[in-house]
Amino acid sequence: MRLSPAGLAGAAAAALGLAGAPRAPTLPPEAAEAGYVGAARCAQCHAAMGGKWSSGRHSRMLQPAMAATVAGDFSRRALELRGRRYRLRSEAGAFFIGETDLDGRERERRVDFTLGSRRIQHYLTTLPDGRIVVLAPSWDVGRRQWFHNMEIVDPEETVEARVQVWNANCVGCHVSQEQKGYEPASGRYRTRWMDFGTSCEVCHGPGRRHSAEGKAEVVHPERLGAERGTMVCAQCHSLRDVTAPGFRAGEDYFDHFMPILEYAQKVDKDPAYWPDGRPRRFSNDALGFWQSRCFLEGGASCVTCHLDPHVPDVDRNPQLAPANNGLCLACHEPIGARLAAHTHHRGDGPGSSCVECHMPRTVFSIKARIRDHTLSVPAPENTARFGIPNACNGCHRDKGPAWAVAALQSWGAAGPARRRLVRRAEAFSAARKGEPSAEAALLGLASRPDEPPLVRANAVGHLRRFEGPRVQAALVEALRADHPLVRAVAALTLAEKKTGAALAAAPLAAALADDRRIVRIGAGFALMNAGIAHLPGRDGERLEAAKRDYVARAALLADDAETQLNLGKFLFLDRSYDAAAGAFEQARRLQPRLPGGAYFLALARVGQGRVEEARKLLEALPGTDPYAEPARQLRAKLEAPR
Repeated sequence: MRLSPAGLAGAAAAALGLAGAPRAPTLPPEAAEAGYVGAARCAQCHAAMGGKWSSGRHSRMLQPAMAATVAGDFSRRALELRGRRYRLRSEAGAFFIGETDLDGRERERRVDFTLGSRRIQHYLTTLPDGRIVVLAPSWDVGRRQWFHNMEIVDPEETVEARVQVWNANCVGCHVSQEQKGYEPASGRYRTRWMDFGTSCEVCHGPGRRHSAEGKAEVVHPERLGAERGTMVCAQCHSLRDVTAPGFRAGEDYFDHFMPILEYAQKVDKDPAYWPDGRPRRFSNDALGFWQSRCFLEGGASCVTCHLDPHVPDVDRNPQLAPANNGLCLACHEPIGARLAAHTHHRGDGPGSSCVECHMPRTVFSIKARIRDHTLSVPAPENTARFGIPNACNGCHRDKGPAWAVAALQSWGAAGPARRRLVRRAEAFSAARKGEPSAEAALLGLASRPDEPPLVRANAVGHLRRFEGPRVQAALVEALRADHPLVRAVAALTLAEKKTGAALAAAPLAAALADDRRIVRIGAGFALMNAGIAHLPGRDGERLEAAKRDYVARAALLADDAETQLNLGKFLFLDRSYDAAAGAFEQARRLQPRLPGGAYFLALARVGQGRVEEARKLLEALPGTDPYAEPARQLRAKLEAPR
């Protein structure tokens, strides 16, 4: 969401429950108060299921580092990765990596945790300020070789010494019932969690009553229906912004998370989405599946195919093998009766594998490719025009996309599914380039009932690049859409428009009463950005509640400078000058040279009546700062005689 201008190592280890050697942390009080009891308690009655879970990779997302969990070859002693040297050592079941990345000095770091076990394993250490960071040497499990972690995070060479802070960015899906525990005043983390990995209650909800009474039911995702059931998996398997903590299995995803779609992704050499809006990067399966006809029309959920998520190693599951069409043909019986006629390939060959055509490996995982969960159709036209891979050329690698287009044309006219993929790629690609022709295409997509809600929301998001009455009318109409994501994106898009939110004040005020939190936050944000900080009556009460939700969301990211800068702007628009100044100060603590940090803090100081401090901030602002000219104008106003 963007706003327009307007002692220590030991203590950290104790807080993490390490006490010298890594072990399971103590139960965070927040988790206990919410009724969580932990995987060990569940296993007391459900030993067989607990055994399945503990042998699967959901339990191994994060593990204490010890001989039984470390896969990497620490006997190598020394490595050179990306021009830097690293020393490896193990002793008495403990593992150590010597590095110079973190502070420029050679230091030996104890490996406290392993991250991953299936394809890749990373090694984490805890710093004196409580940051749990990913050390550069990472182990490729399949290839049995070391590589530099930044080959995944930053695939191109860079001169920057970058580091991933796990408990700032990754903690939410690798452990259960985590509490980040960031303390803004000290800049320390006191991160705690209940269980290593994704444990029972992440998917089944708090187990205290069930554990104590026996009769009290836990959540069974397969009984929730496709929409709510897939939300259980989507809490981790989607690219999203957490807007409220405490999601429990069975609750509505859109009260806690805001998906980040193709229109909102940052410009990057390794984008999260293909130009047609389908996921390109891993851990985004739910946002792909929610675009599929199997979900939208067939009522399929994650567990329709992943029958036993306690054993999620899909590569070794014969039920999910490419040669087994049983899962698909159980629903698509007529196709199974005439398989060769449908596929135009031999019925017993790889060309008639359902998943090879409809779930090709077009999603980039960690040094691997995984299957596309949109369950779409081959569209080689998009390969030729937009570089989006297709299933035909995935097998026929000696042929080009033009050959694949001709082959499909020889089988008959393009069907509606293929036309939809081409239409989306054309619209979204043109929108990113700012081409005027994209406006009509986006308006068409946004209003088409045969398009999935995520696609319509993506089109609405791209409309922020265009102005005019037709766009304004479409955004207001989208505020009344049947899906909360379309409504939320419409509100946030209006917030980006020069006059859009002001002209849509009445429908935005109505959206403050929406059933879903992300829509209410979006509507409140848009009104604030239009300078509408107060409303009368019930609308005013709802606006204040939306403001509180926005501020609470920003508190989850008190360790992110950009979020705190935007929070300060939001509070400044609300004329909460003391709170705004606090947010700007926090942003500058995190990133002292943050563009705009000094300028906006000066504005807040003026609001506080601390004009002399504002002058000093403005005088010290370098001419290279993007807010140098607004700062000069503000100084002139402050120095003008009154």
